Amino acid sequence: MKTVLHLATSGPQLWRKSRDGWQAYDGPAKGPVWVVTDLAEESFAEILIPRIFGRDRQGFIARQLVSRFPDTPFRTTLPTPTNGTLMDRIAPPRLTLLGVDAAQKVNQALDALSAPIAGVWAMSMLLSLIGVKKGLPSELFMVLPTAQALRIVFIKNRVPVLSRLIPGITQASEQVTEIVRTLRHLENTRVLERSGRKHAVLMLGDTQDLAALLAAHQLQLLDPPSPWANTAPADWRFALFDLVLSSPAGQLASLSRRASFVAARLRQPAYALAAVSLGLALWASVGNLREIVASHSTRIQIDGRTQQLTEQLNEVEQKMAGFGVAPDLVRQAAALDREELTTAPSLAAHMQQLGQVVGQHPEMRVGQFEWRILQPGQAACTRGAPAPAANSETPVTEAAAPKRQVEISFGITLPQDQPARARAQSVASLSTLLAKLHGVSLIQDPAKTMAQATLSGGGARPEAEQALSWCLSLPGQPADPDASPATTRP
Repeated sequence: MKTVLHLATSGPQLWRKSRDGWQAYDGPAKGPVWVVTDLAEESFAEILIPRIFGRDRQGFIARQLVSRFPDTPFRTTLPTPTNGTLMDRIAPPRLTLLGVDAAQKVNQALDALSAPIAGVWAMSMLLSLIGVKKGLPSELFMVLPTAQALRIVFIKNRVPVLSRLIPGITQASEQVTEIVRTLRHLENTRVLERSGRKHAVLMLGDTQDLAALLAAHQLQLLDPPSPWANTAPADWRFALFDLVLSSPAGQLASLSRRASFVAARLRQPAYALAAVSLGLALWASVGNLREIVASHSTRIQIDGRTQQLTEQLNEVEQKMAGFGVAPDLVRQAAALDREELTTAPSLAAHMQQLGQVVGQHPEMRVGQFEWRILQPGQAACTRGAPAPAANSETPVTEAAAPKRQVEISFGITLPQDQPARARAQSVASLSTLLAKLHGVSLIQDPAKTMAQATLSGGGARPEAEQALSWCLSLPGQPADPDASPATTRP
């Protein structure tokens, strides 16, 4: 609930706004308090300002405030209507000052408050805010009657000029008399010209039998402006209290009096900005958070799988220990079975593979056949010689597991009556078919020897023509015979 301190000539009174409206409150104030002064010491002053700007203008206005209201810190400038030329709008040549020359009374009321102070506003200024609303004349008497006194504020050209507080005026006739006395004072001081035109009066209170009394003195009673045109409030002070809750311009208290309230107001947007920054940071890091959660879940799964495998290995170790044999010996036996027994080269497969090749030449007969498994690092067709050193230009790769190699050497016998040309073609055809075998390395090739002998112009000896020998190496595990490349007889 909002709280307002009404500081009148009769003393201070707290008012709290609830669902039922404004109600007087005598307890301690809770939350910020808006202070409204309703004192006779409230006054306006108009000053002329030379065409100066910036700090010079601010310093001039501050000196004028101290000069017009030297005995009170409760002083301020009021907003000026923007009209005239562009320079007049940037730096208005006229300015209205407001001061409450009752510093001791206001300070006592503020010191008695334990709650934060939202600010101090004068009743005269609040009445002028209503008097400058659109639809009202530029020259207007604002009148607020109360049970203890009568407040009159005169507005000229939508700027407050005069404020009076007359105590003990409650009757309509007395109110009209004070309004007329104020008019005569303004005419005597040349604020208003003496003329026969009617001046407007806005009465914020009971207007019964008032229109006729005002009309007798060339004064016109106006209807309340919007939003009170249809339903005027029973007590216009409450409408002014609602107005002061919006913290309008014209606040009088110094910043030291309002430090707690201002800090709380600044703290709220700071917290909101911090919350927005935190939300943006979380939104920006949501991708990283997802990756972290996913990595954590993967790590948990890996740890669980590792633990499961460790348990299985321990279980296997226990079972192996139950056999009465050392686990390392069992592993060596399994490695021997995998590397030597199950991967041993097949003589039958190689003979079938070689038979498919030689079988395409019916005139050939295998006269000699030798099949042997090479040791790791042993060169083929060298009878125990080590393998040739690797070329230094060959790129070094990671050491791979040694592959089993098989050496096959065999001799072929051809018919004696076969012509030399047909003999050479048969030998070359057989070498070509052998070279097409999967993984073959043809080391001893009679076709090359016969070609060199033909180029040199010499003839081969009859023994060499009748006994032709090949020597080659094959992988230990031959390819599927059905997958061998198709060959045709020459």
